[in-house]
Amino acid sequence: MTSSLTQGPAWAAYVDAVQLAQVHGESLRVIEAGGLQVDLSAQPQSEALDQAGLALLAQQDFTRARSALFDGGQANWTERRAALHTALRASEPPPSVARAILGERERMRAFVAQLDATQSYRHVLHLGIGGSDWGPRMVLRALRHGGVKRDIRFASNVDSHAVADAMTGLDPHQTLVIIASKSFTTTEPLANAAVAMDWLRAAGIEDPVRQVVAITANTDAALDFGISPQHVFRFWDWVGGRYSLWSVIGLPIALGLGCDTFDALLAGAADMDQHFANAELSQNAPVQMALAGLANRSVRGFDSLAITPYDSRLEHLVPWAQQLEMESLGKVATADGSAVGVPTGPAVWGMTGTDCQHTFFQWLHQDSLGAPVDFILSARPDHDYAQHHQLLIANCLAQRAALLRGKSFEEALRESLEVEPDPDRAEQLARHKVHPGGRPSTLIVLPCLDARSLGALLALYEHKVFTQGVLWGINPFDQWGVEFGKALARNILGDLNGSNEGSDQDPSTRHWIATLAGPGTPSC
Repeated sequence: MTSSLTQGPAWAAYVDAVQLAQVHGESLRVIEAGGLQVDLSAQPQSEALDQAGLALLAQQDFTRARSALFDGGQANWTERRAALHTALRASEPPPSVARAILGERERMRAFVAQLDATQSYRHVLHLGIGGSDWGPRMVLRALRHGGVKRDIRFASNVDSHAVADAMTGLDPHQTLVIIASKSFTTTEPLANAAVAMDWLRAAGIEDPVRQVVAITANTDAALDFGISPQHVFRFWDWVGGRYSLWSVIGLPIALGLGCDTFDALLAGAADMDQHFANAELSQNAPVQMALAGLANRSVRGFDSLAITPYDSRLEHLVPWAQQLEMESLGKVATADGSAVGVPTGPAVWGMTGTDCQHTFFQWLHQDSLGAPVDFILSARPDHDYAQHHQLLIANCLAQRAALLRGKSFEEALRESLEVEPDPDRAEQLARHKVHPGGRPSTLIVLPCLDARSLGALLALYEHKVFTQGVLWGINPFDQWGVEFGKALARNILGDLNGSNEGSDQDPSTRHWIATLAGPGTPSC
């Protein structure tokens, strides 16, 4: 647990250094981390800012907090738990958890090997939500260009259209159903599992639960569901849902892409873990990204972060990062319950390039504030269309350069006078073409999009978020806002079903409960 950010002496010096620093891009600043190149040249920088950032990390006791993360201390201090997701991808996990991790990892490998050897199941229906869904979904989309062993479908939303769409075209006799839920009480996967069980029964499968696998921390609940012990895979309460990709939650990745691919993903994340644990703080990519994010959010006033991967295979990276960042950093209470005192986690949004350029880049370039941008690019493609990749690189670098350098009124006026002979009209047009410039961004370059580099990229963001949590003095591993909404939903469900007595709802909620309640509500 850290001290108050704004009350310590390092904060005032940090604010002064940020306000004096410039986003000019005149000094090249590239950090190599886990095989990735992280270019922070277009972020605020100065020697004074570097020193102020190091002092702030020391004030917030960052080194101790990082050690607790890796060593199994109470990194998740509101719930008095460790946060040992790094152990899940370590070749030699800490002794306290090594047997459990390696044993479950081997069980998963043996299960996949058995299905491969017997050519069992051509389809997998994966039922999870949040961290149990976005990680595997994102990885499978990103890496499927190398070929898939099975058709993996995902259904997360409790809207039954989602599970119906996922089951379309599947052979129920050749479909393995995975229920992924840490608590095995989560509404969405269990509701969708009931639909899947009916679907299997309707196909004449007398004992559909034999085709079901559970991935959970609540193994007793999975066994009570009727799932055989051999089909119940475990992770632990010290694995946060949004950090669980590295556990047996990765089973659909292994089933779809192979265990070697999953192992390479783990190895890439472990590479970044080593960098984060050992690199000097001034050359530590997650730490420096976190400091840039702190400057942009808490001092310079940017309230969002745009992530734009210039690789269509990373189309699910943005929602994965949204959950990671906004569920981890959307908080204001410090260890003693007092408020941080400055804005914390930004809203995260984005889209793959070059589609994003025709969607929101106008706003990024010429809005009065705009937003910092993370550009992500693969140096090498996995296709034979070299010119396409050159176009992609050119567009990515051009957008970043335009945000950085901007366009002055004088430059815009010279351009306008070349096409508009009327000076008054040219001046009017020029004012519409001014770009403020000086807008911060980070460029992350992967050597290519393979499992190892993807693992490193995901761990880079995880550690950036952890560092920002330490700096702000908030816990990035709990999610009380999510739990509050779930509790309210259970209460309203009772109202809709008529099982609650004297329910206390606001007038609008009462109106819609009365309007929408009951089985007699007609379908379209």
